[in-house]
This record gives sequence, C-alpha cells and structure tokens, in this order.
Amino acid sequence: MLLLGLQFGGVAHPWSSATVICLIVFGILIIGLFGINEWKYAKYPIMPLRIFSERTNVAAVSVSFFHGLVFLSGAYYLPLYFQSVLGATPLLSGVYLLPFALTFSCCLLVTGIFIKKTGKYLPPLYFGLVLMILGWGLFIDLPNSKSWAKVVLYQIVAGLGAGPIFNAPLLALQTMVEPRDIATATSTFFFARVLSNAVSVVVGGAIFQNEMQKRSSTLIAALGPDLASELSGGSASANVRLISQLPAAQQQIVRTAFWQSLRILWIVFTSFAGVTLFAGLFIVHKKLSTQYTAAKTGLKAEEENRQQLLEKNKAGNTADGLEKGEGI
Repeated sequence: MLLLGLQFGGVAHPWSSATVICLIVFGILIIGLFGINEWKYAKYPIMPLRIFSERTNVAAVSVSFFHGLVFLSGAYYLPLYFQSVLGATPLLSGVYLLPFALTFSCCLLVTGIFIKKTGKYLPPLYFGLVLMILGWGLFIDLPNSKSWAKVVLYQIVAGLGAGPIFNAPLLALQTMVEPRDIATATSTFFFARVLSNAVSVVVGGAIFQNEMQKRSSTLIAALGPDLASELSGGSASANVRLISQLPAAQQQIVRTAFWQSLRILWIVFTSFAGVTLFAGLFIVHKKLSTQYTAAKTGLKAEEENRQQLLEKNKAGNTADGLEKGEGI
C-alpha cells in the first residue's frame, strides 16, 4: 500500500486525493502493527526485535536499507539517462553502464579479501560511504550531451563507493548477535535490502514522473498535446524510443526535459547517501572471531529459548518481589 501510494501520487492521482493519502497512511499503520505483533504477540517471530537491542545492529540494517536505496537508483536510472539524454539504444546503454558495474564488482571482491586478511570492516565501510556520496553527487553534474570523460569517471567513483558497503555492515551485524540469531539477523539484513530496492524504484519513479509532469507545458508547446502526453508523467520512461523519431529541434527539448528531471532525482538520492553515512557512524567495531560456535535452530530450539526466557523473566520478577518485601 505504501509503495502504491508513492507510485500514484502526483501522476495517477493528486497527492491530496483520498486514494493516495489512505494508501500511504494505512501502509505505514500496518507496518507499525507488524512491529507490535513481532514484539508482543508472535510466539515465533520471523523478525525478533531482540536483534535490534544493540545500536550497531540498528545501524547495520539501516545502512543496508539506504545503501540498497541509493545503489539501485544508479543501476536503474543510469540506463534511462543514457537512452533519453545521450540517445543510446537499450543495448548500448548496457555497455555504457560497464564502468559502474565492473568497478563496484571488483571493489566488492577486494573488500572481502581485505576484511579476511585484516579482520577490520570499518575502514572499507567508511571509505565506501564517503565515496558513494561523492559519486552520486557527481551524477548531478552528468552532462546534457556526450562527454565521455564525465560519464566514465563519475561512474567509477560511484562504483568505488557502492562496492565496499555490501559486505561490511553484514559482518558488523553478525558479530553483534547471539549465534542462534545469526540466520535471522542475516535474513533481516537482506530483507531490508530487498525492500529498499522496491522503494528505490518507486521513489525514483515518483520523483522522475512528477518532474516530467511539471515540464508538460513546455513539451505541449513544442510537440503538441498528443505526443507530449506520451513523453510526460508516468508515460515518459516507457516511451523513450519515440525521442529518436522526432526532428532535431524537438529532440533537444525533450532530452533537456529528461535531463533536468533526472538531475532532481540524483539530488534526492545523494541526500539518501548522506543518511547512509550518518547511520554508518553508529556502527562500532568488534573483533572478528575465528572460533566456531554451535547453535541449535528450528522451532524446537526456538521453543526451548522461549521457555528459558520466560523462566528468566519469572525469576527476575520473583527476586524483585522479595527485595520489595524485605524493604517493607
């Protein structure tokens, strides 16, 4: 519901419409109810809130979410920039994306080797967070014409920033939870990343579509109402192929509208990169252990752990009662 509300807002329905407001409000409400259920009522919670008892754990999951949010915006909207602004074909837009893809892949590999050799995950994390802000900030300066030096170098910087952040926060989370919670914590970490990917596409789409809608009057004046309707709002990204069929003068107007709209999108996601850095500052270092610790998993083990926790709480309440009685 939350994603649909963001997707519809300003395009299919006005932001002030009952449809958009209800979808967003009730989406947030149900997310809150899910958290309350996991905290108070679920016998075997799929996302036990005890894994968020440490500040580092909250920070690591937050970094995973916002990193996924920012990273996917590059992988998803750079090809749109290549096709709409630079006039690349879908196949060539994949070729143009190689500097970003190869850089973050190689950096991801090097980061894993570095952490294995040194046992330190914070240096590559901070390195990546700073460069990610720089890289997405440079995307704001992507040109309105083919300037290969900027297109390639900006992607390399962004790839160097995005790569190290895949491994480091996961290790920080796994070192801070009990062995029995590692599987659950890892699932929660990747759930946050998958959720952020969906949010990234929707938020990016909402920003881009609303910005293109703002420029609809310019497009109508240059193209006429029928053609302008296909290249504005929610239809813009689906009809990129039409740009190459226009006369040169009209092409330039449309490409400028796409370029200006994508520029606002990069500004927003650079801000999200800043939030990722802020969250990463709360991750503390813990020495990685080389010792193997066995842990029981499954519903039987969960029931045993639950009974132990109930007995522990019951014993604690009894002790508190005795202390108060002695005081009286």
